[in-house]
Amino acid sequence: MIVPIFLPHLGCQSRCIYCDQDIITDIGREDLQKRIDQVLARQKGFFEVGLYGGNIFGLKPETVKRLFSYFDNYTSVITNFRISTKPVPLDHEIIAILKENRVTAIELGIPSFNNRILKFLNRRHTAEDLKNAFSILKGEGFQVALQVMVGLPYETMDDIRETVKNIVSLKPSFIRIYPLAFISGTPLADMYTAGEFSTITFEEAIHRAMLLYLNGLHHGVTTVKMGLTDNEVIKDRIVGGYYHPAFGHLVKSEVFYRAIMAKLTQARLDGEVTISLNNRDIPHLLGHKRNNISRFHGAGISITWHTKDIPIGTFIMKSNKKEMLGDVFDALEVTLNH
Repeated sequence: MIVPIFLPHLGCQSRCIYCDQDIITDIGREDLQKRIDQVLARQKGFFEVGLYGGNIFGLKPETVKRLFSYFDNYTSVITNFRISTKPVPLDHEIIAILKENRVTAIELGIPSFNNRILKFLNRRHTAEDLKNAFSILKGEGFQVALQVMVGLPYETMDDIRETVKNIVSLKPSFIRIYPLAFISGTPLADMYTAGEFSTITFEEAIHRAMLLYLNGLHHGVTTVKMGLTDNEVIKDRIVGGYYHPAFGHLVKSEVFYRAIMAKLTQARLDGEVTISLNNRDIPHLLGHKRNNISRFHGAGISITWHTKDIPIGTFIMKSNKKEMLGDVFDALEVTLNH
């Protein structure tokens, strides 16, 4: 069980143009200790603590030590910590402090591997900085994960393919995929409302997330999360972008739809088709608000289904006397060729 503690922009030395809060470079003991106590005091049993939303490498070593001291009353029940952070400025003294305090996983934010986009977003680091930090932290024994984004200004499919290439080559412990949301009051939202750059459609954002998700999965890299939660965005302040409360479900449903359609086309099947699949994949077969079923029907296919003890992401299709095996990777080729 991971118990999240959100530290918005703590330690950030500059503000990314899509972020909606002011920079915080230090921490007040009373407020933070109270926040930690409110979250942890109600937990039962043993748990992991996730420190999200800031940049621990942007803090001074003594501040990082003070941050972990706020958890002293819970050391007997905290199994370990994980953090999310920017890849810079990498500090070996802070790395040592993290190891001393049982940090086992570090998630590095890298919206894009295109340095021009990173500069535009005011990230204050390059793709090379990320790769260097990744290598050092992995060498220090941490599980190193990546947080990537889709729908960024000036982003192209080549940029998405570059992110795929780096996910495959770096082999992070896992990834998170975030769609961009324009939050009122941010510099990026102001540019968006002024029409200073063009945007992609929501469907294209889903497609780009699919490309990251499927290629990661194909190479053994799990996506643990797609989309933004209520803790990460203020919905009332969203003025554009690709936020959806079921973004991950939409992506996985589109994957299932494309995979099944690819196999149906390959076998030249239509009419009544029965699909056997893992119980956990039924929502992905049906689609959001049963949209996939409507799409199958529109293509002249009547789908029925039943559960079977087979791996998640696989399916068996039957029509007349034909039977075909398939899996989500059948959607990969059509997605790559989009």
